[in-house]
Amino acid sequence: MSLTQNILAKTAELSEVDVTYQNTSDFNYIDTLDTNCSAIVMEATVIYFEIKNIPLLLKTGKRLAARIYKVYYNALQEICKSTGGYFSCDSPCSFLMIYPKHNHNVSYVVDVAIKTATLFCTTLRETIEKNSHLSFSMGIDYGNILGTKTIDNDKFTHVVWFSPDIEKAKTIARECQRPFFVGISGTVFHHLDDSLKKTSKRILGIKKEVDIWNRVSYEFDNVKKHLYQTNFQKPFEEA
Repeated sequence: MSLTQNILAKTAELSEVDVTYQNTSDFNYIDTLDTNCSAIVMEATVIYFEIKNIPLLLKTGKRLAARIYKVYYNALQEICKSTGGYFSCDSPCSFLMIYPKHNHNVSYVVDVAIKTATLFCTTLRETIEKNSHLSFSMGIDYGNILGTKTIDNDKFTHVVWFSPDIEKAKTIARECQRPFFVGISGTVFHHLDDSLKKTSKRILGIKKEVDIWNRVSYEFDNVKKHLYQTNFQKPFEEA
């Protein structure tokens, strides 16, 4: 059978098959998926992490871009592992950090994102800026996501994720500009614990409650919406 015939046979077969899926919060269920039309669906909070200056770095040096990518990749993978999330590569300049609702609520995930931004802006800043300007953002949304396997093994990085909520998180990340490193949807904001909405500051010697988030308008799917962004810092507590 020729190459064209092989491709035609496979695409014809897939085009006639409905995707079968299992609702779950257990990523180990990925082991049972095949590379045809099977998938998992889970209710989760998603962090979309984007390295903003990778396209510019590619013009000046591919090896430099690859090195910066590896710095972010390894740091985020370790953060995800230690905070109970699941890590997936999304593109040559972005990653997904996925936290199923069954395991962690929205406030927990936003707290992780703020601490992650703080880590990059403080402890890891010197390491990154030896090579490149610190330039990243995170967009966060919540909803049902669908994952389907692309390679026949159990690695989370070989699962492709689909959801309007992921697309919204991407849009939010791209709307956030320094000094704001973390942006969240209106849905996420309205589910936040009060402790993550305000902080105490001394203004002219008087202790006052101030908002952590700055609300701005943006457009998603030709609809005007609001996102909330912050440069608030909160370090990871050392064990």
